[in-house]
Amino acid sequence: MWDGLLSLGAALATIAIVGVPLWGSHQAITYGIIPAWAYAPMAGLLVVGGIMVIAFLRKASGGVAPLRDRRRR
Repeated sequence: MWDGLLSLGAALATIAIVGVPLWGSHQAITYGIIPAWAYAPMAGLLVVGGIMVIAFLRKASGGVAPLRDRRRR
């Protein structure tokens, strides 16, 4: 159970770590601080972050710690 909670925490931390720069970049584009082509690297960050969040949630549902491949015995 503890390992699943750790994986859930890792998923939430990943959402925050990826989401804050994405939101800030979107705001910068909206206010004209950076050009609109910056959406391209933002899309890459969103894809990679999404893959990581899905992986951590899969581990959380299986009760696997974030840095392990299988459950503890």
